[in-house]
Amino acid sequence: MGGSFLLRIEDTDRARYVEGAVENLVQSLAWAGLRYDEGPGKEGNVGPYVQSERLALYRTHVDQLLKSGNAYYAFDTPEELDAMRKEQEQRRLSPKYDRRALKLTPEEIERKLGEGCPYVVRLKVPEAETIAFDDCVRGRVEFSGVQIDDQVLLKSDGYPTYHLANVVDDHIMGITHVIRGEEWLSSTPKHVLLYRFFGWDLPVFAHLPLLLNADKSKLSKRQGDVSVEDYRLKGYLPEALVNFVALLGWNPGDEREVFSLDQLVKDFSLERVGKAGAVFNIEKLDWLNSQHLRSKSDEALLGLVKEQLAASVYAGGTYADDYLLAIIAAMKERASFARDFVDKCPYFYAPPEQYEEEGMRKRWKKETAGHLSALIEEFSILENPSKADFESALHRVADSLTIKPSELIHPLRLALSGMSAGPGLYDIIAIVGKDETLRRMTTSLTRIP
Repeated sequence: MGGSFLLRIEDTDRARYVEGAVENLVQSLAWAGLRYDEGPGKEGNVGPYVQSERLALYRTHVDQLLKSGNAYYAFDTPEELDAMRKEQEQRRLSPKYDRRALKLTPEEIERKLGEGCPYVVRLKVPEAETIAFDDCVRGRVEFSGVQIDDQVLLKSDGYPTYHLANVVDDHIMGITHVIRGEEWLSSTPKHVLLYRFFGWDLPVFAHLPLLLNADKSKLSKRQGDVSVEDYRLKGYLPEALVNFVALLGWNPGDEREVFSLDQLVKDFSLERVGKAGAVFNIEKLDWLNSQHLRSKSDEALLGLVKEQLAASVYAGGTYADDYLLAIIAAMKERASFARDFVDKCPYFYAPPEQYEEEGMRKRWKKETAGHLSALIEEFSILENPSKADFESALHRVADSLTIKPSELIHPLRLALSGMSAGPGLYDIIAIVGKDETLRRMTTSLTRIP
């Protein structure tokens, strides 16, 4: 859209404040490649960018609403509010403040303020009106004023609620588009009223569909990972996670699914955001991760593989870059995560300690040891062999033994890797080398009956 990216820390709910959360948020944005233009540590013209540092500004606007009669003091205790809610439940009424505070006279209000009685400031909703606004996703939306609660704007601790702070900050910071989850749709008429009471123009509203679990319930911590850090620790690439989240509730209008951040910037539009809830399909995220991983150059993957090795049981080993690049080339189409270049092919970093039982049962016959012995002899006489040389040698042995090449290929793969699946057999041989190949073949003959 050609605008600026501001990061604002909304920390006015002190009961839910978590130490270190802001730092984690900033780090997660940086990891995802989302660089803000203004915010904490990158001050601009509309700071500070932390709401708890803007309390005087909110107080000024609250006083303005009180003076205009669009807000009022309420001195109810928690016990009184609880009793009110219980009575409404018994009468099967929608929970809503009953406006008892509006019965206080100016003198009573002054007395209570002078006595230091705890209070909140509430929005005075015009009940006889219909509050309407246009939404990019939902179209025209209307709410009857009688259904809207007199929202608390300023809490008893002196901090504003989300409703007041965000409307004030969005206007002062020049925010043109308010894009958020659909759970905020019912709060928007309160915000529309605040814009009107302050005499400000409305921003563009867009309420995005909820993120859902596979069972169509709302995505929550109770049913799985929801934080960026969770997926980062599991090895997902930032490009894949950004791509995946962008597709939750939005589509480009064609069959494309794999996007770079630059492509998303170019193609994204609010008009193509749908209303239906978006299912968080972890299989789709895994697939996107594999696509972004494989689109990287082998050299770009080298650093990721080194990180995985450093965190693995092979951390003490020394592996040349050329050796690791050969592994990357062999495994690239089989890897979905950077860890797969280690976890799915441990035989490149150490000889197999055991052999896959199912593979042994199917592929290792009584005569296999003799066949491999003949192959060891043929491989031993090769000088500076290429992959093609190993393949030709194996076929010569198969012909001499009057057996199919597969009767040598599958046992040889087991002997070298301990597994019955993986990259091409001759790729494995070329990577580990002739000497190590012969060593592992000989070892298998002593270990396997």
